[in-house]
Amino acid sequence: MHQNGTQKVYRYWNGLRGAHTAPARSDITPAALDRSLAHIFILDADEMSVRFRLAGTWLGSAFGHELTGHGFGALFDRDDRSLAQRVADAVRSEHTVAVFDLTAKADPERRLDMEMVLLPLSGAPSRILGAIHPCGRPFWLGAFPLGPARVTGVRLIDPDRPLFNLANRPAIPLASRRITRPTTAPRRLFRVIDGNRAAAVVPRARPPLHLIDGGRTEDDRR
Repeated sequence: MHQNGTQKVYRYWNGLRGAHTAPARSDITPAALDRSLAHIFILDADEMSVRFRLAGTWLGSAFGHELTGHGFGALFDRDDRSLAQRVADAVRSEHTVAVFDLTAKADPERRLDMEMVLLPLSGAPSRILGAIHPCGRPFWLGAFPLGPARVTGVRLIDPDRPLFNLANRPAIPLASRRITRPTTAPRRLFRVIDGNRAAAVVPRARPPLHLIDGGRTEDDRR
């Protein structure tokens, strides 16, 4: 956990749970989270789906739309949605803690690195407490909405073990799972469609002279 906000939310959650594996949703007091409150979200998590039950104001401002009611996977790049869902399911079912390293772009020139923590809550229905904190505060944030986030690292933490030097725990590196696609396809001068000559116009070199047979006999040509 590199961000102070992430550590604060984790320590608050850890203090509430005491000797239990996780605190209950009713134990959470929003006012106690102070400045991190705008970065907090709660997920409804079951075996079939994970959705945002509520999301802080910073999240809506950063991503340009309200996340409440949307699927958890919608926050992520298409290639990372399955991974995010599997980790969230592990947090729910095994009461472990997960920390994501994320990066998202507002446009090709603007990028923001972030840290996200997922913390289990006990009771039914199953819910997860989460928070996203940025690694820095660029001046353009809020004016240019972020696109889907890409996962660049994952850390799983056992909350029952002593946590020394949280900021220096390395992330699990993720192998590249993406296929690089060209941003623009090479432009073709023409297209040939099999089976339909009328639909394809194939340019040909124009001859400098065009001879028309006017009916002259072979003797005339001599």
